[in-house]
Amino acid sequence: MNGSSAAAVVTRGLVKQHGQGHGGVRAVDEIDLEVPQGQTLAVMGPSGCGKSTLLHLLGGLERPDGGEVWLAGRRIDTLSERALARMRRRSVGFVFQGFHLMEELTAAENVELPALLAGRSRRQARRRAGRLLEQV
Repeated sequence: MNGSSAAAVVTRGLVKQHGQGHGGVRAVDEIDLEVPQGQTLAVMGPSGCGKSTLLHLLGGLERPDGGEVWLAGRRIDTLSERALARMRRRSVGFVFQGFHLMEELTAAENVELPALLAGRSRRQARRRAGRLLEQV
């Protein structure tokens, strides 16, 4: 099986369990999902229903206990930690509720930091940060 080349995200039988035994909770239970490229998707539900867990699985921040995750035609649930980090750095963006800015850095420096970690020059990072901050 492979991910659809026309889909940005595909999951098949996605499972994530937190805890074991009677205290265990299946946060994600056999999810099949296909999101075409260019489509917007909203994940909604009550607190504790598995929204954040699903998003962490889709972005490669957590590993599933079962099933498959495909991003842009590439299966990611089998990637090494290093390959996942590279994929996140190059292809995935996250906006967290708690965004954890570094207090000792300016807003621009906080935005520059991921580009510097990705190997871009300080000049490239600064230009990119300026464009991104202008958009918001």
